[in-house]
Amino acid sequence: MRVVFWGTPEFAAPALRALVGEGFEVVGVVTRPDKPQGRSRQITPPPIKRIAIEEEIPVFQPKNARDPELYDTLEKLKPDIAVVVAYGSLLPQKIIDLPKRGTLNIHASLLPALRGAAPIQAAIRQGFTETGVTVMRVVPALDAGPIILQAEAPI
Repeated sequence: MRVVFWGTPEFAAPALRALVGEGFEVVGVVTRPDKPQGRSRQITPPPIKRIAIEEEIPVFQPKNARDPELYDTLEKLKPDIAVVVAYGSLLPQKIIDLPKRGTLNIHASLLPALRGAAPIQAAIRQGFTETGVTVMRVVPALDAGPIILQAEAPI
């Protein structure tokens, strides 16, 4: 199965490594652009970019997901599915609809609770004793697609 992976931070790394390790054909990785980090403001690639380079997977770093060149590039990859894990931006409908079998998101909360960025930190801050992970179909709204499965985890 041909997969396009969307992700940026270290949180997304286990999912990308699992896809590669299970033999999925990851045909491209879309991640956020390199950016200055630390006191020295050194330009640093996102963790997902480093993994993609190690695995010799093509990397795409558009300024935003609405870039028409990005769509054309991804279309040529002929993905069966896309997997999104903490990419950090909403995807337009045209991108969501591109893979033959759809686009899935892995989110670090038991949706509908804690939509948006930093759900693990929000769960701790709000005193939750349990949280989890949700896999859902992507729609062009924040963490609002139909839920496919959920797994609970204690904090």
